[in-house]
Amino acid sequence: MEAGRSDGWGHEVLVAGVPPVFGDRTRDACVVVPGIMGSVLEDAATGRPLWGVDLATLTDALTGEALFTALRGDAREREADAATARRAPLTRIRATGLLAKPWWLPVFQGLDPYSKAVEVLEKVTLAREAVAPFPYDWRLAISYNGALLARAARAHLERWRERVAAVPEWRAAGEARPRLVFVAHSMGGLVVRAALEQDPELAADTRAVVTVGTPFLGSAKSVLALNLLHAQAKPGRLVRRVQAMAASLPGVHDLLPGYRCLDRGLEVERLTAGDVARFGGDRDLAARSLGEHARRRADRFLLPGHRAVVGEAQPTVQSLEEQHANLSVVMGRHHAFDVGDDGELVRDPATGIPARRDASGDSTVHMPSAGSGTEAVHYVFGQHGTLMRHDESLRQIHRIALERPQRTDLGDGTGAGPGLETPHLGGTLGAPLTLTATGLDTTAGVSLSVRSATTGRPGHPLVLRRDPDRTDGALSARFTADAPDLYRVTLDTGRHPPVTQLVLVTAPDA
Repeated sequence: MEAGRSDGWGHEVLVAGVPPVFGDRTRDACVVVPGIMGSVLEDAATGRPLWGVDLATLTDALTGEALFTALRGDAREREADAATARRAPLTRIRATGLLAKPWWLPVFQGLDPYSKAVEVLEKVTLAREAVAPFPYDWRLAISYNGALLARAARAHLERWRERVAAVPEWRAAGEARPRLVFVAHSMGGLVVRAALEQDPELAADTRAVVTVGTPFLGSAKSVLALNLLHAQAKPGRLVRRVQAMAASLPGVHDLLPGYRCLDRGLEVERLTAGDVARFGGDRDLAARSLGEHARRRADRFLLPGHRAVVGEAQPTVQSLEEQHANLSVVMGRHHAFDVGDDGELVRDPATGIPARRDASGDSTVHMPSAGSGTEAVHYVFGQHGTLMRHDESLRQIHRIALERPQRTDLGDGTGAGPGLETPHLGGTLGAPLTLTATGLDTTAGVSLSVRSATTGRPGHPLVLRRDPDRTDGALSARFTADAPDLYRVTLDTGRHPPVTQLVLVTAPDA
């Protein structure tokens, strides 16, 4: 028998009766959907970059002010929904691609690019064109972007099916028609859910949805972003800009927690639109978002083939508490509340106080929120914004794309593991930053390092010591930057995949 020849995609093709040998690849089409902040945005009329291109725009006194003002939602953008997307899509700001470099914002903290996840999928599909990124204007409502995604995913699947049908060797690899695999980070998982809710035929054509750190029940941290001006005695320039932008955006309000999170001592309540407005948000946008949470609690829509990658062991804001001296100031708390099968709060039988529990999370989304709606959960010790470049997350994406048996030993879901805390508002040049490692019994074999995320230049070695101000035995180190920059903090235990986070250090405000 004659040897086979390559078809140019790494597959052996039938020659003179030799059976074809196909590589370990999927015939399906893949769509990568980023999270909030994860798409590059530009002014559609002028082509001027508005987001995700130059970090200097975050801190520049004049340019930054103009760009953040341009990013605020206008009247049409605030009202846009799924019907708007289908009838007359908005055109003022355009999403041009996935984030290609590390980014950072106060409260939201660091976000890594999506290039590694795209590369993983390109290696396991029949051709790179089977993988389509879906950049979107994350400022806008999830329902609006869901409608756009439904249309884009359908077009991508039809193009890919035509491509597969045109190649005899690919047709021979299997009888089933290609379907869709969605890989979504953070808010992107909510956009996928909206798309499949709106288009049942697309849901039927979807084999799997992989969500990474998606806040299905919302994130209490979104309230802290809206509360920035109230909570800071002297808010810096960047903080002021971020709060003004966040308060105008439907996308930020769509991340509001829909679970019971407002701690009032003997009671724990869900947020109301009035609460959100008092904390610095928009009443109408909040009412729409919280109404969607109520609808979903009743509908219980399930994503097809859903697998959730959930970050654990990171200190995570899970509930909120008002400062009684100033009810417009809200503080984040690292505990959640147990709810029984009857929907009622679990209480201490002796005192009647609601049972508080640290449910842990990925520093932005607590575990119950990220794992809601599926029993196929893969736990990872990792921070929210860096999960999409985490080795274990990438391994899961690879395996699920190939429909391999899933590992479930990526953590035990108990929150017992290495965690990392960095200042969520960033730092100022000349002022030391406190970097904290949690969940560790010893410093033996543990390293904490800092290097520039823009140039790779390493910082000074750090020494971890027990923090006398902490009751949880955490280890802390101090780092003073010698230049304004975006820095990557890495905690390496030698026993787990490293945990990383980004932190921005700026020059002092004038």
